[in-house]
Amino acid sequence: MKKQLLTYSFVLAIIFGISASFTKVSAQTDEPIAGGYATASVTDKQVRKAGAFAVTARSKRVGKTVSLISIRKAEVQVVAGLNYRVCMRVREGGGAVRTATAVVYRDLRKRMSLTRWKNGACTDL
Repeated sequence: MKKQLLTYSFVLAIIFGISASFTKVSAQTDEPIAGGYATASVTDKQVRKAGAFAVTARSKRVGKTVSLISIRKAEVQVVAGLNYRVCMRVREGGGAVRTATAVVYRDLRKRMSLTRWKNGACTDL
């Protein structure tokens, strides 16, 4: 019984030691997390299309003109298609320029839909 308990303890120590070393390695790298968002260039053609689509869709929802001033940050997530999370400076109606974060989903047939719009700072990025 003692020998069996020592063997189980040894095996568990090895397993926990290995998992702890993998955790340290993954925490030290700057690689994106599988399924998570990865940084995208604000000059990327698809990011710019997603930003333009977001302001057009927002204009239709709120019933007033929304203009894209600039894209400040962008991220992309691979799902069954792509999610573009775009932080933008926009002007809604005749109001002041403000920051908004939009999530645009592009399905496998390359159709886009606005899934989220949040006014305010780019806290999600």
